[in-house]
Amino acid sequence: MARPRSRLPLLALLAAALPGLAEGVSPQVEELVAWLTGTFDSKNQADLDADYQVVRMVTVAVPKSRLSFGAPVLYREQATLDRTARPFFQRFLRIEEDPGGTILVRLFELKDPITAAGKWRDASDLALFGKNDVRERDGCLVSLRRVGDLYEGGTSGKRCVSSVGGAAYATSEVRIWRDRIETWDRGFDGKGTQVWGPAKGPYRFVKRSTGTPADPAPGGSRAPAPPVEAAVPGGRAT
Repeated sequence: MARPRSRLPLLALLAAALPGLAEGVSPQVEELVAWLTGTFDSKNQADLDADYQVVRMVTVAVPKSRLSFGAPVLYREQATLDRTARPFFQRFLRIEEDPGGTILVRLFELKDPITAAGKWRDASDLALFGKNDVRERDGCLVSLRRVGDLYEGGTSGKRCVSSVGGAAYATSEVRIWRDRIETWDRGFDGKGTQVWGPAKGPYRFVKRSTGTPADPAPGGSRAPAPPVEAAVPGGRAT
């Protein structure tokens, strides 16, 4: 009798494709890590509406990250297409799951962002960054739940502090599909009046590949970078 072929579990397959994936994570976390990882941009939206700029977003899994503590860690970098060497957003993201099945995304900002700029080209370099190199944005924790064919959620309350444009706090609403991400990041003053962020609705990022760009993207944006800071895909440092 022929011996049946063994099948690699989903975790092993993902670990091969995403070297930064920690062992022992849940299927939900595995899936979300895969959906978040790759190269995205907002070109489709910007082509239809000049109020939205063209932004490229690159996210990689960080192998053996010092920020892991058993959870997968991603590094995300965003830049306008005419300034890919000077990103306006850089964050480490730690993806966790609580006992109730909610996915928690913890955001870490770099104390010296330039030291990590462009290191998505070799994610092993990002493993050297540890707790002394970052600050966790405690109030900007993003909580996500699986609803149908997507994950959705965002920040809670007014604890995500913002100093951009006279804001007192920021909020983020996030929706993540297998092939795209939407994020609506806004800042509000002490009276609850919106002072930055898109008024019409979220930024829409389309996934262009599961890997990283081969070369810096050509082109340019039509508007200055928005002062966004809280979201999983769309954040910006204050």
